[in-house]
Amino acid sequence: MVQLELANLSAKLQQLKLQAEHRDLQGERSAYAKTAVLDERFSCRSDLFVDYVNELEQDLKHIDLLSHKTKDMDLLKLYCDRFVGKFAMLQAKISQLSRQQQQQNQPQQQRIQNWQRRLDQVMKAGDRSELQQKLAQQKHFEQQLELKLVEKNQVLNRSNNKTDTARLSAEILSLKKRLGECQKTTWKLEQKLRQIESRFKE
Repeated sequence: MVQLELANLSAKLQQLKLQAEHRDLQGERSAYAKTAVLDERFSCRSDLFVDYVNELEQDLKHIDLLSHKTKDMDLLKLYCDRFVGKFAMLQAKISQLSRQQQQQNQPQQQRIQNWQRRLDQVMKAGDRSELQQKLAQQKHFEQQLELKLVEKNQVLNRSNNKTDTARLSAEILSLKKRLGECQKTTWKLEQKLRQIESRFKE
């Protein structure tokens, strides 16, 4: 029974580790202020959430070793309850911060969606002057994204910190994805303009 419970806790811990790594990639490094200061059960003093998960992994190993040395179920339950308490606290804090990050990202996502809707309306209307204006704005967005990519790559090349490198790589990947979508929209606008301008030539 104890081994089964430990296996379940280990599986949950691996899921939490993935969440912690994702959280650390955001680059805030606020784990100590958000976790250790609030919960004296953690001996870790790191600013990375994944280090707190590593502490929980050590706790679980200790319980596993103890389960092979004693049959005192009350003692094992005490250690398991303490582990679950620390686990629940860390999980709640990481989940809370993830929700806050999603809320912060919503305005930007909403702006992109609104812009895409306006573009769709302009393309359907087929107004030549308005299409030209939107195309100029779209190309400006592309240039901004390309400049951001250059800047991030320069910072990445200078970085020696493993966590910063991982975070920057994730940001660069996200920027490349946005740039690709932006270029696709630019191409659609250019195609629409060519269609309209070809009518004028006829």
